[in-house]
Amino acid sequence: MRTTPRIGLLHAGTFPALRTLEDPALQPYRVEGIYLPDADPAGLRELDVLIVGDRLHPGVRSRFEPAIREALQDPGKTIAVLGENSVQDWLPGVGYSFRPTVFWAWRTGTDTGTRLRLPEDPLWEFFTRRAVDWHHHGLLHPPSGARSLVTMEEDGTDSGALLFIDEVNQPARLLVTTMDPVYHHGSGFMPGATQLLYSILRWATAAHIQSLGVQRNRMG
Repeated sequence: MRTTPRIGLLHAGTFPALRTLEDPALQPYRVEGIYLPDADPAGLRELDVLIVGDRLHPGVRSRFEPAIREALQDPGKTIAVLGENSVQDWLPGVGYSFRPTVFWAWRTGTDTGTRLRLPEDPLWEFFTRRAVDWHHHGLLHPPSGARSLVTMEEDGTDSGALLFIDEVNQPARLLVTTMDPVYHHGSGFMPGATQLLYSILRWATAAHIQSLGVQRNRMG
């Protein structure tokens, strides 16, 4: 068993994605760029961590959607699906509601309704407020049992999730967000996006190591 996970970033060759892959801070994670127009969906089986890059063209992404759903059935995998990917159309049990995008609240300090939930959750060992309170593209409605860790509060109640983790509705560990960190990190626009991207990589690496420990314990 590999202690270091094999991580793939699914992308369509956009400038922000390519610039992100060249970031020296990502090199210790050995992130592999999976260029979807040329890649074989079957190759996703070899990855331990799949990061579905944000803003993928639907025509390119659709060829890989069955392979991503197949990966969800592998208990050894961790999958992160980033924003602007119409997850309500292809991820099981996930709903979506549109909300206008706020671009400058991270500079003005305006309260956009973003709330951090479940403060004792292990995820918060890797994520800070700055990493998750900067920008989003609508609300997610996760399946029952998923943990909504970043939500939007409207009129005193949560309207939906901006980031959730699901470890009960499929064997794999799944993180889904409507934030788009690859686009903004690669564009040099919004420092919180960079923090989110780095946090996802740290979290996914730790999750992989944890899953290896569980497998070893089961093997006795």
